[in-house]
Amino acid sequence: MRATARHAAVVVGLAACAAGGAACQDNLTPVGGDDLTPPLACLPDRDGVLTAAELPVALGVTATYYASPSGRTRTVDLAGVDRDGVLTWDLSAEDPDDDVVDIGPTALAGHWYAGDFPGGAFVTRDGDVDAIYHLDDAGLWLHGVASAEPDPPAGRTLLRYDAPVAVLRLPLADGDAWTETGTVSTGTLQGLPYVGTDTYEIEAAGAGDLEVPYVRFAPTLRVRTHVTVAPAAGGSTTSRRQTLFLFECFGEVARAESMPDEPAADFTTAAYVRRFAL
Repeated sequence: MRATARHAAVVVGLAACAAGGAACQDNLTPVGGDDLTPPLACLPDRDGVLTAAELPVALGVTATYYASPSGRTRTVDLAGVDRDGVLTWDLSAEDPDDDVVDIGPTALAGHWYAGDFPGGAFVTRDGDVDAIYHLDDAGLWLHGVASAEPDPPAGRTLLRYDAPVAVLRLPLADGDAWTETGTVSTGTLQGLPYVGTDTYEIEAAGAGDLEVPYVRFAPTLRVRTHVTVAPAAGGSTTSRRQTLFLFECFGEVARAESMPDEPAADFTTAAYVRRFAL
């Protein structure tokens, strides 16, 4: 059930201010001296606290990321280093085989599974699987996942949680931590009946400077998510870790996903990495 483990972590990459590679005002956001103009009215106040207003959902707007190709691992330093008293993460190394991908939300209406997620509002896609969310002042809520097409060659997937889970609780600040449980009582996974429970252990663990190619974001929040997927029958329990870096008005500016059943919170070998592309 790898799709659930990946999509259950937050896919904010909505990047209202980051759409098209634009940042917010140069005096508010250090970006290596470039003066970039935001396409939408959202200005980070850099107080280190993420609110719903600083994670706007812009339907049809995409942000561009460098993404590691399928099947290629990356060595990452998610622990960070102290630079003059500031926790700093350096993800700026350029990888020539990175893909360039555009990611953004679309409206739930019109998708084949829309009627199965009455509380959902928008969708993000990763490969051939969609994740269904809604955002309110209290958080970003994941309702479940579904195959992008109703009848793909691998078989239909439709996994709706009995109640949505908060993959981000808002306002969000360093030190916040919580656990969520998503239960699928009646679902379909690649054409087969599925029942199971996904447990999310989430923490905002550190604030500091994040360096990606040609851009530095400060202050950025590091959010760790550990997802444990436990089928009720017929499968083994597995887990996966994800580290997100979030910045006000941009949402996700970088992420790293672990190999299955990774024991270390600050893992060093990532199965997948993507970073904001200027």
